[in-house]
Amino acid sequence: MDFSLFYLPTWRREYTSTLTEYYEELIESVRLADRLGWARAMSTEHHFHYYGGPVPNPAVLLAALARETTRIRLAAGVSLVPLRHPLQVAEDYAMVDQLSGGRFDMGISRGFVPHEFEAFGIDRAETAERVSEAIDIIQRFWKGEPFEFQGRFHQFKRLMPWPRPIQSAIPIWIAASNDRLSFERAGAAGLPLMMNQYPMSLESLAEKHRWYCDAYAAAGHDPAKRRSAVAFMTCIADDEETAVQRAGLPLAEHADAFVKLIGHREWDDEYPTDLSGLGGLAGAGDPLALVRERTLLCSPAQAAERLERYAHLGFTEAIFATRFGAMPAEYCTQTMERLSHEVRPLLEGRLSRR
Repeated sequence: MDFSLFYLPTWRREYTSTLTEYYEELIESVRLADRLGWARAMSTEHHFHYYGGPVPNPAVLLAALARETTRIRLAAGVSLVPLRHPLQVAEDYAMVDQLSGGRFDMGISRGFVPHEFEAFGIDRAETAERVSEAIDIIQRFWKGEPFEFQGRFHQFKRLMPWPRPIQSAIPIWIAASNDRLSFERAGAAGLPLMMNQYPMSLESLAEKHRWYCDAYAAAGHDPAKRRSAVAFMTCIADDEETAVQRAGLPLAEHADAFVKLIGHREWDDEYPTDLSGLGGLAGAGDPLALVRERTLLCSPAQAAERLERYAHLGFTEAIFATRFGAMPAEYCTQTMERLSHEVRPLLEGRLSRR
């Protein structure tokens, strides 16, 4: 199982570091992931809110990271292509591929935040078709041959793609959360899949992953080439109690912001002061039970045990969000080191006994 680093950057003025310092800490964590031999580093895209807003265009950050790293693959995790012109997306990330020496992975999502669609004047009901059309344009652009396009949302005369990427075929990962059609389309197309554990139950995640795997197999793709990744909010400490003490409140704030944005409450600036911020995800359930089921806020041994479960489900990559809310950078570093030096050997030992 590959290990990767994920950022949904969150920063607000009340945090101890400045935004400039936060960017530097983020870059240093990616340097660390590169030294540790992790597979990928990725950042998502959001707009007009502190939840993800520090990176409105992942291509800008990835271009900087391309010059700071040597081995790790750099990924848009994800690009909200319905909000952008596909030609601009293709140009931006072709340049990232050039600057990184061919280490770029594309990640695409339909998006879910109402105020973002309203600001850009995009109808959310059109996103599935917009994504499909955008992928067609982006892939044709990256092939490097002149082409024209006449689609529902975009039309242009024959043009010469420039710049061209280094890779002959840039991997395109599809991020999906709820819509069954999104999972089935990704599987049928043979595209890699990204999922996020904390917004849903383990049972729901497993069911949706099966939709993808079934569609992948039904389309006749080689099962040995199937790749799927699952992301976790992560903090590794000596024991679960310490991990929850360190990361519980930042997680609650992160989850609270997620629920508010879905509900179009982007101007609500009341921040949780305890784990009650998880209530929007846990419902009437126990927030600590949600932490145990959906996160890696735990000890190294517990993390290895939980990751084994996802390997059994068929996931080939674990993505770790080690910095969220007001989490100090030092905890992020400690978690990454322990994932590599303690969790990985334990996990490999468990998987070798399967």
